[in-house]
Amino acid sequence: MSIKILMPALSPTMTEGNLSKWLVKEGDKVNSGDVIAEIETDKATMEIESADEGTVTKLLIKEGTESVPVNSPIAVLDGEENENDDADNEDDFIKTDEKINNREEIPKEELSSQPTEKKITVNEDISFNDQIKASPIVKKIAKEDGINLDNIKGSGPNGRIIMKDLNISDKINQKINDNFYSPSSIRKVIAKRTTETKQNVPHFYLSIESNTDKLIEMRKKINENLNEKISINDILVKALAQAQFLNPATNVSWSDGKIIKYETIDVSIAVALKEGLITPIIKDADKKGLIEISLEIKDLVKKANKGSLLPEEYNGGTISISNLGMFGITEFSAIINPPQSSILAVGAIRKVPSVENDAVVITNKLKSTLSADHRVLDGAVAAKLLKDFNDIIEDPFNLWLMSNDMKIV
Repeated sequence: MSIKILMPALSPTMTEGNLSKWLVKEGDKVNSGDVIAEIETDKATMEIESADEGTVTKLLIKEGTESVPVNSPIAVLDGEENENDDADNEDDFIKTDEKINNREEIPKEELSSQPTEKKITVNEDISFNDQIKASPIVKKIAKEDGINLDNIKGSGPNGRIIMKDLNISDKINQKINDNFYSPSSIRKVIAKRTTETKQNVPHFYLSIESNTDKLIEMRKKINENLNEKISINDILVKALAQAQFLNPATNVSWSDGKIIKYETIDVSIAVALKEGLITPIIKDADKKGLIEISLEIKDLVKKANKGSLLPEEYNGGTISISNLGMFGITEFSAIINPPQSSILAVGAIRKVPSVENDAVVITNKLKSTLSADHRVLDGAVAAKLLKDFNDIIEDPFNLWLMSNDMKIV
């Protein structure tokens, strides 16, 4: 009896994925737990394992195929000696293969950003055999350009003629602006989610400027006594988690007309990748020490850049922090990361003149902007969160005191 291998759902929100690479070929024998393919999700590239053992009798989806729906067949595994048991289902597999592998064959006029009316002119000298297997776009182009399909050998499923068999890519490319390219799966999801969030979530913004002289001095002393160096961002993550602990009313989110209150404080950190943005999570950040947070952030960033984050390492979170200070950005506002209700955007620390005790002195200043969801957070509630964050980083002694993994400095 043959077994279908299906496109897995690698996260609760995953509806489709790209089949990046097959790690097996037809005829290979696999055991349960063997890695058989690499799947690109909206967040990362992940390996999938076979749940059964047997022989790979058919790979239904080609490498590089995008937007393969979750739970659709991608391969057939023959778990027994008899390979003919699956004959009744072969047509269904072929239909799935053709539907997915030819989904990119978009009519040329649809590639234009503006809809246009176009009359198809059929070359009357070309006759079409109804028995010829060809994709709709191939038949359309053949009619437009007077191409005889009778002598063309198809490379698609069951000998079907597909676009590449026409060998007219140069002609097609001349009609498409070279500046257009397909976005990555991550970029598509970012575009979709940020658009929905900005349209549907009523954002409001609060900014504050903090004196970070003591914070910088504390970090300097800590790093002088540690083998593992901590960053300013590590301290800010801990400070934000502690501020949310002091303001449990901000540890909430809006969902289908109801408010969800969270019991843990999990801080998402924005990590920029070549393909887009991902937000790995420091779970229970309020309970962890600075060294523990620092090591965990380094590990998550490394995994993010390698595309090896697990779904549980980037799904969820109760509040986010985005730091663009390393790029010299002094102040910005960020879009809330759903389903969370707030995100803190921090800029670069700058030396600026300040007035203290009627004297002008040079101090280190940091600007932070909180984006908040007005459906669940009122101005005063969000302002208290930001004010507590400010107080913690301006006088970080208690932050150090609450980090059990820190020694006296």
